[in-house]
Amino acid sequence: MEKRERALLSGDIKSILKNVARTLYLSVKIMPEPVKTSMGMGYLLCRVMDTVVDDPAIGAGDKLEVLRLMRGLDKPGNADQVLEKVSGLAQHTRKPAEKELLLKFSKILSIYRKFPEADRNLFSELLDGVAEGMEMDVRTFPGGAPVAFQTATELERYCALIGGAPGIFWARLYRETIRRSTRIAAHFPSEKDAGMIGSALQITNILKDLPADLRIGRCYLPQADLDKKNLKPADLLLPANMERLRDLTAAWMSWAVDRLDQSEAFVSAIPKTELALRAAVIWPVYWAMDTLEEIAHANLLDPGARPRISRNRIYATIAATPPLLLSNTAFARGYRFRRETLIVSLTGGQFEGRAL
Repeated sequence: MEKRERALLSGDIKSILKNVARTLYLSVKIMPEPVKTSMGMGYLLCRVMDTVVDDPAIGAGDKLEVLRLMRGLDKPGNADQVLEKVSGLAQHTRKPAEKELLLKFSKILSIYRKFPEADRNLFSELLDGVAEGMEMDVRTFPGGAPVAFQTATELERYCALIGGAPGIFWARLYRETIRRSTRIAAHFPSEKDAGMIGSALQITNILKDLPADLRIGRCYLPQADLDKKNLKPADLLLPANMERLRDLTAAWMSWAVDRLDQSEAFVSAIPKTELALRAAVIWPVYWAMDTLEEIAHANLLDPGARPRISRNRIYATIAATPPLLLSNTAFARGYRFRRETLIVSLTGGQFEGRAL
């Protein structure tokens, strides 16, 4: 793809992305080409699937059909079929922002078709993993009264698909970008580490969004965990039950931190000449740790108390970035400070399950 054509695609992608993903837009905006357009396109394709799967007005059959078509987007006829399907479903979507995204799918698809075959192969692997995770959503959670995953293995698998597959996609884009621009690079960011970081970001989102998900029938916390506290998914609709749940959520926060620990090796593998690539890892990792700190102090069952970091905190992290770009030690120091603060917040590590 020519540089000028990619620049035009980048502008189209950014204009759509800006309205649907606040923090991701900031990370993608600073990335160099070609990773910028590929990262933005990968997110938009996954976001369209997510919008369809999360819409209660859309039936399970239609959701699974969209996911099936997206998993084979380059197969003859699939793109046209999924476009027709998504355009029809958009008419039933009630939220204006979600409806706008679905109505823009024709534009997204036209941009996608301009990517070279090698890039589309990366998208195919991404969509296959994420769609498989979303199929777990559709098949496990029929709507109505909340239903839980049964085991920790199911939740870990779900995080590996919904968060880990994008992480691996991310690492592969980084690898190709570094190869093109830094001939002296001896090694590249690990796909395994990226998958673990992506899984950690996903469980962070799950904990943050717990009350909203419960009210559409989804309890991602495993029933095997809830059984330890004699809880059922419906019990989590009552904010007063948070203290009974806190040990369990702390254990999953520990699981997230254990995977975010891989970020030190991941950042160290990015050449210090690649400032934007380094920043685009540092920000989501720091923001995830800051979000986990908010989660540690929140009533996660209260729909009116959703834990989130402030816009000021987001921009403060960005402002503090320059020293981190040229020093792996500076990044590690900031990460470890957040880690130690979080350990203290989790009652000194005195909770059940997965140890920090």
